[in-house]
Amino acid sequence: MLEPMHAGFAVRTPFERRYVKDLAASAHPDAVRAFNATPPVRRKYFAGARGLYRPEHHYVVAPPCWERTAEGKVWLGVFAHEIGHAIDMHGRGVAGARSIALVPAIRRDRALLGARIAAGHRPPKRQENGEGARGLCGLPAEARAALLHTLPHAEAAAAFARSWHEGALREALRELAGRLASMQAAGARSRRERQARETARLMAYALASVGDFIAAVYDLEGNGRSADYYRQFPAISGPYLTVGHTAEAFANAFVSDVLEGRELLSYLTRTAAPCTHAAYRSLLAGIGRT
Repeated sequence: MLEPMHAGFAVRTPFERRYVKDLAASAHPDAVRAFNATPPVRRKYFAGARGLYRPEHHYVVAPPCWERTAEGKVWLGVFAHEIGHAIDMHGRGVAGARSIALVPAIRRDRALLGARIAAGHRPPKRQENGEGARGLCGLPAEARAALLHTLPHAEAAAAFARSWHEGALREALRELAGRLASMQAAGARSRRERQARETARLMAYALASVGDFIAAVYDLEGNGRSADYYRQFPAISGPYLTVGHTAEAFANAFVSDVLEGRELLSYLTRTAAPCTHAAYRSLLAGIGRT
């Protein structure tokens, strides 16, 4: 029997209940439907384990709940990522993953934006007379609100938006991650402070996932992962476009659709690789209809 939760996620197991309750209330409807259309995963965990999905057995490696772990809400992000893989690969395995359908879109993004993304841009010069604020206003209203909620100072949010629009995507993400790291390092004595720290931890993970999405689409180094990581997977079109690229692009885009701050995260993935993101959303909608 299905137990409805917030945002329409269906809860079928105690494992799902402990994690789904903390996913975004504004999760994208197609992501919710795709989750509901996928059979519930089994769970395994052992000391020192990291997140993992095994398609041949349809299980996720994760603790029973994130609250009792040293990593805290980071495990919620890991759960979202591995569920993305489960939606992609259940009943199909790695070689038959749905995300292989992203290949034409990834090729288009690489042709249009690959050189620019890989090179990045030098950080823009200091802006005067409100130019930074105009960069912030370039974000959609909901994405701007999420960014301002994430950072304590409007100037920092404006600097991030300006760097992003200048094309320095990975540099902007690294700088923002550094600011969030300093927020996590601050002492957390009260309940409110602990909640703020967990929120910062989760957003740092989510932004790293945006970086990993970019790395997968453009065959770049990701979050602690070299580009050679993708070469271990079956090739689709030579060593520079493998099932690893498509699977990681799908899972990281899914993370952006279901975590708090989705309005910002989805905007970042969409503008970083517009063709791939559009293809992902189309694929996701089809899964939810099955």
